[in-house]
Amino acid sequence: MVLDVRRALQVGFDDLTSTAGLNVFTVLLVFNVTYGTVVASLRQGLLDVVQRGTPGPPEVVAGPPLGWDALLFDLPLPLLVVLAVASVLTSEVIRFWAIRLFADLSITPVPERGERLPVLLAVGGGFAFVLFGLRHVLPVLWARQGFEAMTLVSQATGVVVLVLLGVSVYLRQEIALTDADPGETVRRSVRRFLAGPVPILGLLALLGLLGVLTGLPTVVAVNVIDGGPLVTAGRLLGVVLGAALSTFSIAAITDAYVQTRGGEFR
Repeated sequence: MVLDVRRALQVGFDDLTSTAGLNVFTVLLVFNVTYGTVVASLRQGLLDVVQRGTPGPPEVVAGPPLGWDALLFDLPLPLLVVLAVASVLTSEVIRFWAIRLFADLSITPVPERGERLPVLLAVGGGFAFVLFGLRHVLPVLWARQGFEAMTLVSQATGVVVLVLLGVSVYLRQEIALTDADPGETVRRSVRRFLAGPVPILGLLALLGLLGVLTGLPTVVAVNVIDGGPLVTAGRLLGVVLGAALSTFSIAAITDAYVQTRGGEFR
């Protein structure tokens, strides 16, 4: 079945404005603030360790995505690692729950949630940890070589992450909505992507553009506005828009997945 991107976007919007979408949005809104703070705190802790012993002031400073230094957790690095692991797994559980909310489970038999827990932890969690390491850990390890080296590594890992996200775009839906074993879950998700890569990459590009737009309030607040309540308002708006986009993206990609399964759902 040919993927109808317009339908996926429309379904994504409809789901976002539904009761289920509001529930997912609320959970993501709270979780994203916590997750962002944990990530920023871990990055700062890693930077402190990596740059320890470097003469002069630190060349790189990591702050939370919101730009609120007060949100950083002043905790030992091992505890921050534990919090990061818990946050990554929680993110996968939330995504799993949201996908099953947005997919019409009455149109095809799907496994019970408990039956998919091992696959969720092994495949979803494993993949999420790989992405987390590439995004947030590997670049920081180059901080001692200076900001430019860290930036180059971050850009390189960013490209790798984009490729992985594209190829595995249906992975979470396979985990949530099928009863395949871990290996078959991965193979099915890749096959579905390869069966029609252009439309789904187009959808991901549109979602990426929306991500840039929803991030503008935070960028303006941090880099343009010189203090005051407008800075806080801009950051808050960025957080709200980010949670809304995450909800919309999960719903739209889930509909795209349902379309690719075509007759399997009938």
